[in-house]
Amino acid sequence: MEHHDLEPTDAQQLLQQDPEIRLLDVRTQPEHQSHRLPGATLVPVQELAQRLGELDPQQRWFVYCEHGVRSVVACQILTSNGFSDVTNIRGGMAHWAGSGLDYEQGAT
Repeated sequence: MEHHDLEPTDAQQLLQQDPEIRLLDVRTQPEHQSHRLPGATLVPVQELAQRLGELDPQQRWFVYCEHGVRSVVACQILTSNGFSDVTNIRGGMAHWAGSGLDYEQGAT
């Protein structure tokens, strides 16, 4: 099973259309505290394999990191563990912000 890749603008459009899509931030806690997508679940990629039980494999997941490298690794972890609908947000938060899309900043 493989994951899909989406440009941030396409991901945002789908997120607006389908409130059931879940966001997974696989960056570090300080990165997440600095800036994030609203409603994202934080599970750093280095903890993901041990914390899979916290995530519903039946849900549709959009995964992101800062530049799109860690999220690809995270997508591979998810799909190899039975998650069937996994999408990588291409370019991560840097590309999202660079596309002029909204995100949250500051402490949660």
